[in-house]
Amino acid sequence: MSEDLLVARNISKRFTGVSGNVEVLKEVNLTLKKGKSISIRGESGSGKSTLLNILGGLEKPDTGTVHWEDNDIAQMSSSKLSSMRATFLGFVFQAYYLIPELNAMENVLIPSRIANTFNSKNKTRAKELLERVGLKERVLALPQTLSGGERQRIAIARALINKPSVILADEPTGNLDEKTGDIVLKLMLKLCEEENSSLVLVTHNPLFSEEVDGKTELVNGEMSFPA
Repeated sequence: MSEDLLVARNISKRFTGVSGNVEVLKEVNLTLKKGKSISIRGESGSGKSTLLNILGGLEKPDTGTVHWEDNDIAQMSSSKLSSMRATFLGFVFQAYYLIPELNAMENVLIPSRIANTFNSKNKTRAKELLERVGLKERVLALPQTLSGGERQRIAIARALINKPSVILADEPTGNLDEKTGDIVLKLMLKLCEEENSSLVLVTHNPLFSEEVDGKTELVNGEMSFPA
């Protein structure tokens, strides 16, 4: 089996605004290998989140292809795409996106319910993940009673619940102070390594981008690979 888990080839995307067409991504290429982590760095508006959405099958490119393992996602039916996304990918967002009415444990279990794999083993794994992110005593806590760092720890546990091959993290430390952000990032990298999940990290922080195996930058819609 190929070591290439996620491959994007010649990805272009443009949006129409008041001043005409804006080319956000220009012939972008990216390969993520099994067990590896890469960062995508760029200024606000550089197209980082758009690229991550395309990699996750949440948006379609104007041109180019995205493969998950050996699967061209453009050739999948919407049901097959959704089904594979639920187990192949885990998502971590800047804004956490926890459901306020659900406690930490229930939030972590959401992806297993979406994937129709919810059972007692998932509950055991959710408890284990919450313990591993340092929230053993907050299993029943509601999001609004937790700090930003604690909420993001729940989001990381949630992303890992289905044992995904790839984690897509979009500015996961963007709502945190630098010290807390550094702790959360190192925790996420440690867990991804332990779970053998590859990672795509979108960040504007140059220090955080140094923590991963490979670095990329988006400038004016074009991808570069700094030394």
